[in-house]
Amino acid sequence: MSLTGLRRFLESDPPRLRFGFATAAAAWLAIVLAAALDLPNGHWAGVTVLTVSQPTRGLLLEKCLWRLIGTTAGALAGIGLLAAFASHPAAALVGLTLWLSCCAGFSALVRHFRSYGAVLAGYTCAIVALIDFEHPAAVQQIAYGRIACTIIGILAATAVTGLLMPHSGRRSHLERTRQLGADLLERCDDQLSGRVSDADEAALLGLVARLGDLDAEADEVFDGTPGARWRKRRLRNLLASLLLVTARARAIARPGDQDHRQASAELATLFRRAAACFRNPSTPAAPPIPRREDGRAAPELLAETQAALAAAMEDLRDLEQAPPSGKGSTRLAASPDWRGALRAATRVALCVLPVGLAWLASGWVAGSLMLLGTCVFVTLLSANELGAPTVRRIVLGVLAGVGTALAFRTFVLPNPAGLSILLLALLPVLCVTAAGLTFRLTAVSTVEFNNFFLMMSQPTHLAPLGLPLLQQGLAMVAGVGAAALALHLVMPLDIERRKGRLRQALARDMAELAEARTGKRLAAWEGRTLSRGLRLLAGTGPARPRRRRHRRPRSARTRLGSARSFARSEPSINSAGLTCGPRATRAHGPPELMRSAT
Repeated sequence: MSLTGLRRFLESDPPRLRFGFATAAAAWLAIVLAAALDLPNGHWAGVTVLTVSQPTRGLLLEKCLWRLIGTTAGALAGIGLLAAFASHPAAALVGLTLWLSCCAGFSALVRHFRSYGAVLAGYTCAIVALIDFEHPAAVQQIAYGRIACTIIGILAATAVTGLLMPHSGRRSHLERTRQLGADLLERCDDQLSGRVSDADEAALLGLVARLGDLDAEADEVFDGTPGARWRKRRLRNLLASLLLVTARARAIARPGDQDHRQASAELATLFRRAAACFRNPSTPAAPPIPRREDGRAAPELLAETQAALAAAMEDLRDLEQAPPSGKGSTRLAASPDWRGALRAATRVALCVLPVGLAWLASGWVAGSLMLLGTCVFVTLLSANELGAPTVRRIVLGVLAGVGTALAFRTFVLPNPAGLSILLLALLPVLCVTAAGLTFRLTAVSTVEFNNFFLMMSQPTHLAPLGLPLLQQGLAMVAGVGAAALALHLVMPLDIERRKGRLRQALARDMAELAEARTGKRLAAWEGRTLSRGLRLLAGTGPARPRRRRHRRPRSARTRLGSARSFARSEPSINSAGLTCGPRATRAHGPPELMRSAT
């Protein structure tokens, strides 16, 4: 980015700047509080802030909750592991591997922040057990410090960034759903009216693909808001209804006799009315078309199309209810990805065991820290298709953080310094962190730079604890490097592999459909197929063209719009991609928006 472009960005995008500097300020405040309370490893409080900070309040609260749950579960597991196998390192390694594999496998079965909580429970156990493996009696103090620092970090992030960030983008997401539904119904009207060209066919398929994107964004938009689970169910019901309407409209649009053309014309009229209702909430709902008793052209298919359209209108009305009420059923039957979970668990075991055995065989005193680095990043990224390319950015951040911490303790503060001096010396580094968080390209590397800088420099201790910092740094870099190699070489996982498995599952669904005998089995097949279809479609739509930014006076309305745009366009800046299993990966989002979660 040129200096001119940087100046324009700093002048024109205050929401990003506010997010970056508020996060850095909250991290510094959390470290100060942890130091005042004399907590062990007080830098964990700042790491927690960097991890949980989100561009919307709803996501912040939701991630804070699962951060606390995962940290507590992992800390208790670490205490139990050392209590049982402190004198048997090989048995402790096997137990740790089993725990990490189970957590990674479970993270592939659930979505969004629940997946984050699962991987956090895994590598928190590794942190508590390995950070001072030679002194197992200190495990309870380490676990207490981890939990206490997590609570402090959550409070600081909520108090600082939570007050400055906008609410969730639920309304904008609903508006985009409305517009997409209207466009889709208008294309269906064109199909039934015979006004279809190759370009129109491609546009229709592009709209259908965007349904998958809306499904993938649902967790990020609704989590942390009142009635989130209910609204996500209603939204996915609406997407399923629109998908069914589109498929059946394409089937009816085939050439037929006079009765078929007349029925298609009546259905096209209904589509136009429904599209107007989607586009304008004040438009009265379209009345249903009377049943055709004498129609000879696929009356069952016509009735099913009308029913699906009526269900879509009902889903739209339900989705706009405030507050949400009623349980309601769901038409999307999301089946667990057991194969993906098994692959994630196996990948973790095949990565952690060799590194652990190398540590035990070599007797390297810093080997536990090397294993710790491997455990954290392999568990974090084992169930994510973007793990391999993202870990390269993580490695850059780790190298920069370790190098800066060594320089900080060697040249800036070579002698034990007072606590106030240490904390004040953090401010320039946190300002660099704030600037790095502002840009998409550097967000991932910046978080890991800050995490490893804080871990190595230990700003809440007058002199660094444990082994010499150079040994600690080499061990951590070796562990992260082993994780990076493993993610590239050991059972590599990418988006195309996941979509290949989804295609195979859809083929099996088709075989089951041929054997279906009851309506119950047919309904279950339909819900499962629609769910898999939406996941397969996510990220396949055409990219939206980037608009040139023109400098103009920014009114209050324009600034508010920019804040909403930031909340809408970057909900996953620190949430989804790296901590979600294959079912929830945002294939449509660039990896620059995704951060690690150590």
